[in-house]
Amino acid sequence: MGVLTSRHADVVELILDWPAIRNALGPSEGRELRLALEAATTDPTVAAVILSSSGKAFCAGGNLPEIVRLAEGGEDAVRTTIYGEFQGIFRAITKSPVPIIAAVNGPAVGFGCDLALAGEVTFIGNKGWLAQGWAKAGLIPATGGTLYVARRGGPQAVWRLLGADRVDGATAEQWGLAIACEDAREDALAMAATLGALPRAGLRAVTDLARISDRDAHLAAALTYQADFITGPDFAIRARAIIDPKAAG
Repeated sequence: MGVLTSRHADVVELILDWPAIRNALGPSEGRELRLALEAATTDPTVAAVILSSSGKAFCAGGNLPEIVRLAEGGEDAVRTTIYGEFQGIFRAITKSPVPIIAAVNGPAVGFGCDLALAGEVTFIGNKGWLAQGWAKAGLIPATGGTLYVARRGGPQAVWRLLGADRVDGATAEQWGLAIACEDAREDALAMAATLGALPRAGLRAVTDLARISDRDAHLAAALTYQADFITGPDFAIRARAIIDPKAAG
């Protein structure tokens, strides 16, 4: 049990494997996932990372018994653990130079909902669903869930999710949060393989640009990337192959 790592050519799949607790995350599980993400996303040979799960749940949220014990340690202990082990997962996702794809084939609740939506793409299979989960416990998504939902579906999606018991794949797709499919892992692997076949520098540049929402900052970064790519030695070769595929062959 733990985070299992599976390599598919240039794609790394990180599999949450705590089926006995429905892949709920406490401080120790959070640390293990953070370290696995940091290792995968800093590997220069990796083109994309998939987050998937074993068992019936993608991630049932926080490991409540562990969090109750954490609370007994006082506010300083809570702050330190949330910042380091829980928010650390999402800082690793944000810093990733390659796309993060979530494959949700079971419930993704609370922390799990945040994890499902924090990366670039989310596939939800026919047994998968989202639920914010925090409000019933008198909490808020301290790992960034409100931001991830608003970023994908707009401000209204935050309130729709807050008022819903569960959101299936079709509804999540209507709200702009995810892509509905039969089997999330199969579709995630297919997309990751397609992305992995693209020129690596361009893929990493698009990953970066997709996170820059300010228009002027986005255009400035895009200009820097494009000027570098166009003047680089690979562009002329690829351009000739596009212009005259037979000559390139």
